[in-house]
Amino acid sequence: GDQHWDLMVVGAGTAGLPTALFASQRGARVLLIEKAGTIGGTLFLSTGQIAGAGTVFQEKKGIQDSPEAHYEDIMRINHHTSDPELARLLVNNAGETINWLAANGYRIKDDHPVTGIGHDHFATARYMEGIQGGISILKVFKPLVETAMQRGSISLLLNSGVVDLVQTKNESIRGVIVEDEAAADAAAEAAEADAAAEAAEAEA
Repeated sequence: GDQHWDLMVVGAGTAGLPTALFASQRGARVLLIEKAGTIGGTLFLSTGQIAGAGTVFQEKKGIQDSPEAHYEDIMRINHHTSDPELARLLVNNAGETINWLAANGYRIKDDHPVTGIGHDHFATARYMEGIQGGISILKVFKPLVETAMQRGSISLLLNSGVVDLVQTKNESIRGVIVEDEAAADAAAEAAEADAAAEAAEAEA
């Protein structure tokens, strides 16, 4: 049946988890929809490389850095092809984001931050990876999301895929239509049965 939330987040991975968490902390009632059987998305596969200026990890190693230096490095590496406004948004928030992760238990490899990991190198060491790669980021978010679920501010649907959008006449999105794994399997079996019946009729 129809149910209503303030926000519906499709995908419980790198972007979906913080979106759902911070919206719930601001008072929103959130529905988090994930096609897989667990939350985390590609964090299980990703190295979880992140970079930011003015982090606690840089401070511990005496590395001097700033959002402006980060911005200049980005523009140098990509030959000024980045959208300047988006690049500024990134550098002005990256360090604070990493410090939030650190305050909530995020730990990085002993020799990090570094100037680069498989990418063009920054002039200053600000790249870092969690001890367990992307899973280190997931380990920060998972207990916080679970706490929000216990409070009732986040509802989680696993094994559920969004199959269509509910839109108004002006095409703004007002909702989603979700199909769970059991329904998808039943639909696939029905389709196979229909195809077999059609083949049998064609042979008759």
